[in-house]
Amino acid sequence: MSERREVIKVIVVDDDPADFLIIDELLQESDRFRFEISHVPSIEQAREALLDSHCDVMLLDYFLGKDTARDLLIEARRIHCPTPIVVLTGVESVTLDDEAIEMGAADFLPKEGITTPLLERTIRHAIQHKRTELELERMVKKDPLTGLGNRLLFEEILESSLARCKRSGAKLAVLFMDLDRFKEINDSLGHPTGDLLLLLVADRLRTVMRESDFIARIGGDEFTILIDELNDDQDALAVAHKIISAISVPSPVGRHELNVSASIGVAIYPENGDSPIKLMQKADLALYEAKRNGANRVQCFTSRLQVDLEKHLNIEKGLRHALQNDQFELYLQPKWWLSTRQIYGFEALIRWRLDADHLVSPADFIPVAEKTGLIVPMGEWVLRTAIEYLQTWRRLGLDKQFIALNVSPLQLRAGCFVEYLADLLNKTGISPDLLEVEITEETLLDPYSDDYKAQKDLGRIRELGVGVAIDDFGTGYSSLKYLRQFPVDVVKIDKSFVSAEAEGLAEPEICRAVVTMADSLGMSVVAEGIETDKQLEELIAIGCSKGQGYLVSRPVSFKDATEILRAAADSDSAPTL
Repeated sequence: MSERREVIKVIVVDDDPADFLIIDELLQESDRFRFEISHVPSIEQAREALLDSHCDVMLLDYFLGKDTARDLLIEARRIHCPTPIVVLTGVESVTLDDEAIEMGAADFLPKEGITTPLLERTIRHAIQHKRTELELERMVKKDPLTGLGNRLLFEEILESSLARCKRSGAKLAVLFMDLDRFKEINDSLGHPTGDLLLLLVADRLRTVMRESDFIARIGGDEFTILIDELNDDQDALAVAHKIISAISVPSPVGRHELNVSASIGVAIYPENGDSPIKLMQKADLALYEAKRNGANRVQCFTSRLQVDLEKHLNIEKGLRHALQNDQFELYLQPKWWLSTRQIYGFEALIRWRLDADHLVSPADFIPVAEKTGLIVPMGEWVLRTAIEYLQTWRRLGLDKQFIALNVSPLQLRAGCFVEYLADLLNKTGISPDLLEVEITEETLLDPYSDDYKAQKDLGRIRELGVGVAIDDFGTGYSSLKYLRQFPVDVVKIDKSFVSAEAEGLAEPEICRAVVTMADSLGMSVVAEGIETDKQLEELIAIGCSKGQGYLVSRPVSFKDATEILRAAADSDSAPTL
């Protein structure tokens, strides 16, 4: 009969052997459960016991020599320990009771007057409550589409696994994976097909991975994999290539058969880091390198990538300092009528000045700003500064020129850009037609927000009276569909189609097609990167009327732009360079 009783494994943490024997006796008298009890006399051993996944409950004496239960409860919460902890003490105290519960203890029991039924009930309730709590947490921390964990759950499990590895000397690997060209599949075949593909990929990952490993979807087509109990680095690479092979099998999705590939970045503990953020950061950087070198690749984090990471971290630190210490400058590149070279507006371009002689290239700091989210406060600075420029020009009577602003997808995704823009226009009284928002096709193809939201945001911007332009046109995917669907006023032909080593246009037929298409949709066209007279002539010949580029002017300071406008105003003519 006794063999059929439920077995509960208990760890008793108590530095008094006599108290342990009392607890042991009380639990052995239970008729309902069979308790398997182990004794841990010190806080250090208790820390190791927290990592024992085979323990059902821990009974923890509040006072352990110079240490207290508080220290262990903090540790348990830090590593997201799944084992419920019941605190025992020989001192009755409401304060200690409240503190223990606030620190995450399942219950608090005074040792005096403790009985077998009380212990049984407390342990059973603690275990049931913890199971319910963990299940609710997992429901909240699950990806709603695939049922896999999300980023938050992945980080918690990685934290716990690292704690075990640090004590046992074991290794683990973090893999970052995303699907190659998923945006194109999602856009051309629709979101329902994209979702079905993600479900198929999640199922294949489950099939390939062991039960001890953990898979999460952290956004879009990005997945993270934790390979626990790793023997050596080659095992991680073997698993990564196994995943690549499984994903690349032709995929029947709806009415389509898709040929899909994936790229993977790998970071290994302890070589590449000892914290979740370091390992995830390095796996992500390795993934970026894998994709840069082509599709369907696996890339481990390397010493060269470490140099890139250190550069990234230094730039991030510098950007934060620059935001706090006003180290940014806003240059203005003239936009001009091709036939007369008269200026009709400017594009605002942010610059980062370290000192009087040193400007950091936007190519170096903009990608870091995008990756870290710093592009959002930087974009707000650009908007405020551009409006300050327009206010100054208004006071000088030079209020006929507009300024175009580059707006990152992250700024729109943050959810407050339109409100911030409307508030500034309202407070300053600047005419909204003196501003234009330039977005890239990436904004329209953003996998983190649906088409309706992007369309709604752009519609709200236009309702304010602010123009909308698509920058770098032709470098994205499914451009025609999005041009027809979204509220856009201006199309900018990307520089790569205009400028080349030759004197003429790099891609004359593409330029002609863009002009014809935009004209049929009632949109104006601006050609970027005009550098030669021959390019200018060919653009005019195909019907393009506006442009910008070094042929007429490089970006200039606000002071120089103001002088150009003042000189034109004094001569009562349009500003010309």
